[in-house]
Amino acid sequence: MVTFYEIIAFEHKSEHVLEHSLSNKKNFSLPKINTANGDLSKRWYVYFTFRNPETQKLERMKII
Repeated sequence: MVTFYEIIAFEHKSEHVLEHSLSNKKNFSLPKINTANGDLSKRWYVYFTFRNPETQKLERMKII
C-alpha cells in the first residue's frame, strides 16, 4: 500500500521534472533606454537582449 508521504514525494518530484522540461526561458528582454544620465550632449540609445538560436544564450543587440 502506498503511503501519503510517498504520494506527496512523487507529486513533488514529477512537478519539478515537468517544470524543467518546459522551456520557461525568455527569448528577448524588454527594450531599455540609455539616457546617458540625462546628458543631452551624449548619445542616447535603446538596447535589448535576445536569445541566440545557435547558442541558446542571451546576447545584447549591438548599438546601431
